[in-house]
Amino acid sequence: MRPILIAVTLSAAFTIAGCHTAPARDHELGCTLVYLKTGPNRELAPDASQRVFAGHFANMLRLAHERQLLVAGPFAEPHRDPALRGIFVLDTPDRARAQQLAETDPGFQAGVFALEYHELATAAPLRAYLAAELAVRDQAERDGKQLEPGAGGRKYVLLTAEHGDLARTALEGHAGVLLFGRLDGTRAFAVLDAQDPDAARALLGVAAGRIGDFVLDPWFASGGLVHLRELPMTR
Repeated sequence: MRPILIAVTLSAAFTIAGCHTAPARDHELGCTLVYLKTGPNRELAPDASQRVFAGHFANMLRLAHERQLLVAGPFAEPHRDPALRGIFVLDTPDRARAQQLAETDPGFQAGVFALEYHELATAAPLRAYLAAELAVRDQAERDGKQLEPGAGGRKYVLLTAEHGDLARTALEGHAGVLLFGRLDGTRAFAVLDAQDPDAARALLGVAAGRIGDFVLDPWFASGGLVHLRELPMTR
């Protein structure tokens, strides 16, 4: 799965969250993290598959322009779990609203994807990030350039930790952590500035031994994510 150019253009962005267990704090944005997983329909004809994925990318772009889809991108090789396809981060903490938005995806409607929802609260400036990404895309269109899905993208590593408090103490403020968030109230989710799991472990250094149980997943998204910490938080 190639990433769409929502947030894929500053230099070029699936798990669905929403368990209303811990509301976002004043400095945090309440979101829904959506995991896109392999669905029941695995045998689409080539022409049908092309239509579905064209619709998938177009729908992501529509949701981004509507300021509903903040970040999206596919998992990269090597896959820890072959069922994982990608993530959406939706700008709502409401499970029903998140489901309504995510289920407009043609891939879900065709049975190519199954969706899994989780609550995500983060102080990362994702709204400012999306605005900057869309501004770059709009400028490219004014210049007559066609930006293909995945242009300007790069690899990152997603970290999911079981003990959110331990992870927060060890990782918040770490130079290699581009985004940190509370996942489902008690766990943690982070985007690491690393190309693969081995590089992520080296980046974390001694912090890796302080966060308890965690998993690492290679991921592909906008190169613009490296600028996330430079942007102002918007509400």
